[in-house]
Amino acid sequence: MGDEPMNQHTETLQVAMEAARVAGKILVERRTQTREIKFKGVRDIVTDADLAANRSIQARLRREFPSHAILSEEDTQPTTRLSRAEFLWVIDPLDGTTNYARDFPLYAVSIALAERGRPLVGVVYDPLRDECFHAVRGEGAFLNGVPIRASQVSKLADAAIGFELPRDQDLREESLGWFASLVSRSTTGRIGGSAALSLCFVGAGRLDAYFHPSLSPWDVAAGILIAREAGARVTHLDGRAATLRGGGYLAASRKFFPTMLKEVRKLASSG
Repeated sequence: MGDEPMNQHTETLQVAMEAARVAGKILVERRTQTREIKFKGVRDIVTDADLAANRSIQARLRREFPSHAILSEEDTQPTTRLSRAEFLWVIDPLDGTTNYARDFPLYAVSIALAERGRPLVGVVYDPLRDECFHAVRGEGAFLNGVPIRASQVSKLADAAIGFELPRDQDLREESLGWFASLVSRSTTGRIGGSAALSLCFVGAGRLDAYFHPSLSPWDVAAGILIAREAGARVTHLDGRAATLRGGGYLAASRKFFPTMLKEVRKLASSG
């Protein structure tokens, strides 16, 4: 496959899905083996499985799309060097590394193709459940080939709200206060440990909203597209349209989004 214009992006999606499944197989095969864990920073680890999955994904993408740029969580190449790429693959070979390292069964492979900074193709694969979420811009979102839709929840009292813990201590304490305030007035709350899956869960109606104060491009690139194509709204925490530049993100079902955004803005301003 070359880099010719992609008709309906069918082949591109197929490559991404196949690469995600192969990487997922690597993760599962290494799951019970002795872990090699290194610390990249505070509360930020990488395992030998992350690196092996990353190598597998990149080898496939470079073979199929040699002119495309690649940004992966496990690379050291600065984001700024890739920001002008027309086509950019954004990869998280293992989203939920801490879960994986502790054999907590919630993690995924995330692969997205961005065109001039906008997500075009997104795949999030949970290898333990064999659940493959995917989307192509303008063509809807799917789980194992079946269309998914965000929920119709409109009230905080009826909502299930997702959240993840940021690494920074001050931000962690502040945003946990926001989460506690929201969950105390909602049906329930969930902290899963995988931003990519949480965004997909909003798209599938498993969660009605999800927010995080500090995420990286590889955490959200595929999930943003999947949630949007499923009918959810995804923005930064201040309501600006979500970009791949990182920062705080909010996703919610379309009916619930205005309420959720108002609540998050109020909590952020009071903090």
